[in-house]
Amino acid sequence: MSITDTTPLAHEIHAMVTAGQLAEAAAHLPPERPYHIDDDLLSHLR
Repeated sequence: MSITDTTPLAHEIHAMVTAGQLAEAAAHLPPERPYHIDDDLLSHLR
């Protein structure tokens, strides 16, 4: 197990977002995976 410091990457992505380069910034992010959860557990949030 290890810990990876992603601070430099976060700064790079922030600079891209600030410059309006949203597609380029998004390309540096991992794919978003939906978290599937039972509707009963979410009912109190609706």
